[in-house]
Amino acid sequence: MLHWRFHFAKSFGTMAILAIACTLSLNARADTVARKESGTKVPMIGQATMDAMKRSVADRFVLPGNLKDAGSVKLQFRVKLGKDGNILGTPEADASGGSEATRKTIRDAAFRAIVRAAPFTMLLKDKYDGWKEVIFNFDASDLNP
Repeated sequence: MLHWRFHFAKSFGTMAILAIACTLSLNARADTVARKESGTKVPMIGQATMDAMKRSVADRFVLPGNLKDAGSVKLQFRVKLGKDGNILGTPEADASGGSEATRKTIRDAAFRAIVRAAPFTMLLKDKYDGWKEVIFNFDASDLNP
């Protein structure tokens, strides 16, 4: 009986560490773009929904381990979404830091992760004006290449 508890605690701890590592290894933020229509701001989506979006993208983020200057790269993706949570058009990307080759590699990996994560079904359709454009910020300083 004690043996079973030890293995459960060990496997649970391993899973918790993996979950935390996945969350922390990609320091990504998802923000919605505030809209000003008729002088009023559209409410942003909730933190739990934004966290679900970040997790969805982070779970699909695969980066090669041979990048020397990955830690200095910062990316921002502007993603337009349809009411079904699918990506409309091509996300716009801005990158800074690191070498051009490293920026391209990380930008491509982030782009693939965002596309693979779509559709974002966790978004509530009745709050569409608050999430029709989302900004993903990637700070690669926490990556372990």
